Amino acid sequence: MVGLNLNVGAFFLELILLVTGLFFFLVDRFISRKSYAFWICLLLCIFSGFIILFIPFGEFTKAFRNDFYSATLKFLLIFGFFFVVILAKEYLVTFRALEYGEFYGLLIFSLFGSFIMLSSQDFLTLFLGLELTSIPIYFLIATNFLYQRRSIEGAIKYFIVGALGSLFFILALGIFYYLSGSLYFDIILTKVAQGDRREEFLAGIVFLLVGFSIKLSLVPFHMWAPDAYEASPVPVTAYLAGFIKFAVLSALIKVLIIAFSPIKDDVGQLLLWVALLSILVGSVLAIIQENLIRLLAYSSIAHMGYALLGLVSGEYVGYGFSIFYGFVYLFMTLGLFSVIIYLYRYNRNILEISNLAGLAKELPLFSFMALIFLFSLAGIPPTAGFMAKFYVFVVLIKGGFLISAVLGLLFSVIGAYPYLRILKVIYMDRPSVSFNRGAFSFLTYLALYISAFLVILLGIYPQPAIEFIQRTLYLYLTFQFLHF
Repeated sequence: MVGLNLNVGAFFLELILLVTGLFFFLVDRFISRKSYAFWICLLLCIFSGFIILFIPFGEFTKAFRNDFYSATLKFLLIFGFFFVVILAKEYLVTFRALEYGEFYGLLIFSLFGSFIMLSSQDFLTLFLGLELTSIPIYFLIATNFLYQRRSIEGAIKYFIVGALGSLFFILALGIFYYLSGSLYFDIILTKVAQGDRREEFLAGIVFLLVGFSIKLSLVPFHMWAPDAYEASPVPVTAYLAGFIKFAVLSALIKVLIIAFSPIKDDVGQLLLWVALLSILVGSVLAIIQENLIRLLAYSSIAHMGYALLGLVSGEYVGYGFSIFYGFVYLFMTLGLFSVIIYLYRYNRNILEISNLAGLAKELPLFSFMALIFLFSLAGIPPTAGFMAKFYVFVVLIKGGFLISAVLGLLFSVIGAYPYLRILKVIYMDRPSVSFNRGAFSFLTYLALYISAFLVILLGIYPQPAIEFIQRTLYLYLTFQFLHF
């Protein structure tokens, strides 16, 4: 085929993930010691993080390109996936009925989908990557049926809403193809830049944003999140809340940059009210929750709203701040879920907030770790959560959205209450249940300490991380023949 570039080197990392995931499904039945899957996943993360530094930039067909943006985001995702694998192992030590190679295989397939999504150069490949990221999670949620009967209900709800999101995404693809005659980002960019069919493209973008909003659980497409989160195994909830949302947010930013850059201001106007409503609804509904997982589900809705605020002004520097916010939220979430998994292993009722009473007296170390992550989620200095919100609000004010910034600040005050309420229960209430002091593996302690260290470090000295992300965007835009 003329012009077909099959640069296998650019696709090498994805090929390794695909082969590893298939390996688990093929051989797991014949291996009795299921811990092998954890060690393979751990080695895969280390190897992938190393090899991604040497994989050449280039195309594997025109639809897939390994470039500076995708390579950087993949590296950050591998870093987060390393923590997810450790949390999964710690959880499966207790819940052994779920300890199969297929559990890790499904996680790897989801990671594979997120990589395809980030390297996509057309909407069809983006759609396939987005679906491959989500579909394994439907099964992972349903696996919890052995311990929680309602997990099937949560999986079905997520599947139905995900199918609805796919429908809107396909409708957007149809509009873009009709208007441009292609699904490739660069061709659509050329057509959008001509400016003669601006309104029609914006109509397609509305459907596209609906599809992304469902995956990010933004208002008004958020109601699946609490049930799906509560029904999932706890490490899958952490993966769904932090990892997938960071990956989808990064993919959305890439699409806005290389397909709709000429109308990014109009797209920002579309995102503004979605972001503010998500912050308000997520913050208010989190207040009335008694279950910790459901509270964090509504919290994730609000935090994705904050991340979207960086896209409102249409400034590329704001896009960088949104990526920074997503990265910070990933590690705030994984750190807090590390504490939750430790407690949940020894007390199944710990997910009720009232049962956390007196935790500080029984387990002071884990209570202090929870304080760090909850402070960061609330946006209290000197944590990374505060700096992430600060940068988002700064770019919003510089873009002329002063009223929106004020509303966001007011909503953030409301949003801080649920986290402070949890800390009040942990540090001030009398114990209502006993806590068993169980063993935690070295790797899990390592993940917990690194997460806490990052949250504090990025709260005190965020500049290197910010500059790294902004330079990544600058180089990416330079190679795309765009400029700041």
